Amino acid sequence: MPGVRVIDMSHVLLPPGPYPPPGKIVPLSFLDARWIHLRQPVQDLLLYPDSILSSSSLHLFKTSLMQALSFFHPLAGKLTYWPSTDQLVIDTSSPDCGVSVIEADSDLDIHRLICEETIDIEAFKKLVPYFSIDKLPTPVFAVQITKFVSGGVAVGTALHHCAMDGIGFWRFMETWAAICRENSVSFRPCFQTSHDRGLILHPHKEEIARRFMRLLAPGLPQLPQAPTPLLQEHHKLARRTFMLDNTTIQFLKQCAGIQSDGQTISMPSASIAIAAHVWVSLAKTKRLPKENDATSLWLLVDLRAYFKYSKNNVLFTGNCIRGVQARSTCQDLTSPKGLANACLAIASAVKEVRERPLDRVERWAEEFKNRPAGMNVMVAGSARWGAYEMDFGWGRPSRVELVSMNCDGEVSMFAGKEKGSVQVTVALAGGQMEVFAKSFLAGLAQQGQSDSHGMARL
Repeated sequence: MPGVRVIDMSHVLLPPGPYPPPGKIVPLSFLDARWIHLRQPVQDLLLYPDSILSSSSLHLFKTSLMQALSFFHPLAGKLTYWPSTDQLVIDTSSPDCGVSVIEADSDLDIHRLICEETIDIEAFKKLVPYFSIDKLPTPVFAVQITKFVSGGVAVGTALHHCAMDGIGFWRFMETWAAICRENSVSFRPCFQTSHDRGLILHPHKEEIARRFMRLLAPGLPQLPQAPTPLLQEHHKLARRTFMLDNTTIQFLKQCAGIQSDGQTISMPSASIAIAAHVWVSLAKTKRLPKENDATSLWLLVDLRAYFKYSKNNVLFTGNCIRGVQARSTCQDLTSPKGLANACLAIASAVKEVRERPLDRVERWAEEFKNRPAGMNVMVAGSARWGAYEMDFGWGRPSRVELVSMNCDGEVSMFAGKEKGSVQVTVALAGGQMEVFAKSFLAGLAQQGQSDSHGMARL
């Protein structure tokens, strides 16, 4: 039976410093501590079907990783709990700090994995690394590179969300890929990186971080286990990927304005328009018992632009995002103006956060943990994340996926392979994927698209 075989494991060490302050220890902020409850790392997979992995290219892959770590040194550390100060830190003080790299080979068919819309999640999980985060200290980053016997390469990563958010992660990947592609020891990124959590200003930031820790992980350094029903649900999830071209996205954005019937609405962003269409399609798919049943959509907003330290050439690489909850009802979403209603709800929630980015910050964890029952949609990623730009010298990847999707109604989003396109992946439980896909594609076709089937193709 086709599978994946580990052939070697190595450890890429953090090269000698000096590093930007705070140096060897990075105390984490409340924006980092917010993610301490996650039961598994964030796993991403990039597939390169036309690549040939030789011994020299494998060596370059590792040495370029080492150089990239010099700009993103917290990735080489360990997430650690200090009971004396009741504090979470990333510790890079040990001389053996670095990143584990798994080397594997596989007789899986990489072209099948690339082309199938319905994801073979069991195969994908074999192509990404995993590390346990049940107890601290724990690594924050790991890599797996897999060579396919029929040709092609997979690059899999695992990241603890406490270390950084998706914006920081994809800038790291961009830096690493550029160093590997250019084969240059003198490479310098076109931006500066800052890991100093002291840049996030709030008068009660230490207490808020401890509050999150006490609520989400009261038994530190032991982390809470996932409930059995959640683990069972994870294995029953079906996933499917859709690729929306620029024409489709522009039409979705315009349609929201047309449906608004004179209400004040600016043209929504691609991320908001797509999230709204997914939300409407899920409402139609799940058919809540009562039309006025509440439903919510959660997405993440980047807060970097709203802090004083932000500069065009400086990237803060820690977590600097906030969850936003948009609320609606099944009746509003399934009405003829459902797309506009969804866009208005999301845009209103985002606007409120942008005006008051740290409003009620001490309640964030409780608000998410105690979210009301009903249909909750979780959107990760952004239409602006250029995941398909990661060229290690083998060309651009032919498929990129977030492997670690664990919840019914979870959605991931990347910028697509073609200019202006966006990739959307949806996870659903209970045999609902076929119904959702029909609703999702029919909704696009009704907006005037003639080739709705083709828009789901990779």
